[in-house]
Amino acid sequence: MTDLDDPSTYERLDPSGLHLRLKGLPAQCIQAWLQAKNTALPEDWRQCTEVIILGMGGSAIAGNLVADLAGPSSEIPIRVVRDFQVPGISAGSKQLAVVCSFSGETEETISMFNQARSAGLAMAAIVGGGTLGRIAADAGISTLIVDAPGEPRSAVGYNLMLLGSLLDQIGAINITDAEVTEAIAAAESMVAQVGTSIPTANNPAKQLATELFGGLTLVYGGGSLSGMALRWKSQLNENGKSWAYAELLPELFHNSVESFPGGPEIRERTTALILKPNQTTAELGRRYTVLGETLDRFDIKNRVFTGIAGGVLAQSLSMNVFGDHLSYYMGLLGEINPSETPSINASKGRLSTTE
Repeated sequence: MTDLDDPSTYERLDPSGLHLRLKGLPAQCIQAWLQAKNTALPEDWRQCTEVIILGMGGSAIAGNLVADLAGPSSEIPIRVVRDFQVPGISAGSKQLAVVCSFSGETEETISMFNQARSAGLAMAAIVGGGTLGRIAADAGISTLIVDAPGEPRSAVGYNLMLLGSLLDQIGAINITDAEVTEAIAAAESMVAQVGTSIPTANNPAKQLATELFGGLTLVYGGGSLSGMALRWKSQLNENGKSWAYAELLPELFHNSVESFPGGPEIRERTTALILKPNQTTAELGRRYTVLGETLDRFDIKNRVFTGIAGGVLAQSLSMNVFGDHLSYYMGLLGEINPSETPSINASKGRLSTTE
């Protein structure tokens, strides 16, 4: 098996330096937060009745993460749409559409942008450039630039902090400078625990990657870590080149648990990763307990990862760092460059071909 403690492994399989981009998440978040605070936004956005975040893939996941920051107490609903069309929008409404695209070339996102613009919605764009960045600027739409290197999924911190600051300024969520400082420190602490220079014997992400390699991974999350379950799943797919699926609590108790008794050969190769917020409601906490008991009853390997003590943003960023490194190490174990996405590229190429 690939030696994760051999420096030559990273030189050979990661020539673009993805591990450096993962390590740079805390600095990326600081830069984005300061940039966004200096961006002036229309005052009437504070009267919006709904925030709709439009995007795909690594550009859209920040929407789920920021919705988790809002929590159930938010007075302004936040939803994420990944599609060609945006349901439930209407001309003259007070809805705010925030379009997220790192490349600025994503077909589905451009389609949603055009629909929202035609409906006359208030709009903002969080982009790295490209076609979407150009047409947003030409239309006079408030635009925040994602100034981060690499692939869209590696810019999650930048996207999250730009989006979080925007929503904080309009009153949809509340993020203080103190909470950001706490979260950055938590992310830096996690980098120090799971970075490439930390040997496997002391590195929980390398250890878990070795355990999961070659199997099926289920990621379960609820409450303020619902979006993080989706993030871990997508990173295990893209960086780890591994089969992974995400399920959310409490919904999984109404369907997924019924599959647990079946297929002993599948159960033997499956591990469930349970992402649990440090603080939960009594109702959600009870469901986490029962989930663990149910997995144990059917001999399905499972591990619980509890958010650090602290605010929701600190839990989110530190958990993100762990999941990113876990997926990265799994790609290396497969002797694959974690940053490349040949299957995604091939699919996009096929979809762009006219029959």
